[in-house]
Amino acid sequence: MEATKQEQEELLKWLFGNNINITQEEDITLAPYYEDINIYYTDEIYNLFTTKALKREGKIMQLGCEFLQLENAYHTRLEHSKGSYRNIIQFLSIQYRKPKWREYIEKNHLKGYLVEKIKFMCIHDIGHSMFSHSIEKLVGDKNCTHEDIGNKIIQENEEVKQALNKIQANEQNSNIEGDGSLEYLCEGNIDFDRMDFLIRDKIYTGKKYEGDLITKLHELCDLEYIPQKGSYGYVYRPEALKYIENFLQSRIDMYKSEYASRIRKTTDSFMCYLVQEIKNGSIKSTSNIQKFLNNIIGKPLEEIDVEMFLKTNDIVFLNELMSDLKEAEQSELLRYVTCNKQALLQVAISLLNPQNLKYSEYSQEDKEFLKNLKDFIKNPKNNSTQNLDDIIINVELDEDKNEEIQEEVSKIIDGKDATGINNYKKEYKKYNKNQPIYIKDTNGKIYTLDQYPMLKLDLSTEYKYGYEVIIYKLKKQGISLEKAEKIKQIIKKYQEQEKQSQEEKVEPNRMSMFQTQTGEIDYEEKIEEFFPEK
Repeated sequence: MEATKQEQEELLKWLFGNNINITQEEDITLAPYYEDINIYYTDEIYNLFTTKALKREGKIMQLGCEFLQLENAYHTRLEHSKGSYRNIIQFLSIQYRKPKWREYIEKNHLKGYLVEKIKFMCIHDIGHSMFSHSIEKLVGDKNCTHEDIGNKIIQENEEVKQALNKIQANEQNSNIEGDGSLEYLCEGNIDFDRMDFLIRDKIYTGKKYEGDLITKLHELCDLEYIPQKGSYGYVYRPEALKYIENFLQSRIDMYKSEYASRIRKTTDSFMCYLVQEIKNGSIKSTSNIQKFLNNIIGKPLEEIDVEMFLKTNDIVFLNELMSDLKEAEQSELLRYVTCNKQALLQVAISLLNPQNLKYSEYSQEDKEFLKNLKDFIKNPKNNSTQNLDDIIINVELDEDKNEEIQEEVSKIIDGKDATGINNYKKEYKKYNKNQPIYIKDTNGKIYTLDQYPMLKLDLSTEYKYGYEVIIYKLKKQGISLEKAEKIKQIIKKYQEQEKQSQEEKVEPNRMSMFQTQTGEIDYEEKIEEFFPEK
């Protein structure tokens, strides 16, 4: 069974002391399977989530630019971070049921270690830029990641440092460095982060819900001495194998259908291209967004201004774009970000959360965004049905098919090199041996998953080859509209072959805020309903 409210409260009091105050907050994604859909916090942990740096995550979409193609992908990094926190609390509450586990933690003074890992799960995504992973490859220099920026924020932002320092275990001489037992559950093949985003993202993208899978994995895991490791760690029982295999396969399926899909590649490439054009001054834009892009794109980590970084989010960027669109004859690229009114309205509802805020409590930035959004929705010029395929089009097939495409396209452009044409290779890795999953057999012998005799899942890495054409770039290079259109038709021909070779099974999206079809929505009425002016 999932950990009850009482069990979670007992764990928190055991870790932090009996005098703590506990607050709760609903998480809608828990509703299909869990008896209790609340997340429980101490005041100190909840206050961490209210710091400027973490509240900012509430204005960054979890799936980045996915909303350009999938209008219901509007959930946030803050929701995900809270869900990851809940996973570690659930897991530890289930372990807390076992007297031997409590005895081991107390004997080795490891409460501080557990608390450090709880804090880590709260802040693990604090360094994400706007649109999450969509433009991450541009942020910083080539070796910089959102984890690097997150560490920089934690070291330099006083509010976050103070909030973290207030979250301390109620144990003298606590060993905060720990015994390494939780490392792979915080960063590994099956960890508290992946447990949340796999389930949460499936809901918002219309896939099969598997929330009960996480409870099974929590329940079937025990702290044991692992001979191969030479120390204690968490080991799955034999009956957990089918759930482990299910989790790993589900994650790869999500990478293929969402995180690294052909459509996601298109939206991410488009957004990267757009922000580079804005940064370079090729598209007229406000000085604010250009300043931000100049602060993060291609910059060494030490030169990134943390405070400027924390001032920008998806709302700020979308607001800038809609402000720019008021200008006459503005670049057509900007219109592709704002061509889906239902997506924009759901994004606004999710990121500004009108149920929890009175209109007077919105920041000036939020009010400006709402004003621009209302003006944008009411403007008949913005009834665009533009398709990203007009700018970027790609296909993913076997390597030999991509070679065929290359030959056909080369004939059209007379064998010339074109910067708008890219070959790429995707790697789908199911299992990282450097972050092993430990599982024992019915005789009690412990194996790493890749060596487990009863394993049925093929853990080998899969590859996919892609061919991408940025139509907009070809036109700018002087390639005629006629030739660009021929190239587009070649890619579409191979896309049809790709569709025929795949059988997609997608459930209706459960998280749409509007049950009617897009064409039946009165957007002017809806935006006034959710965001009425005084």
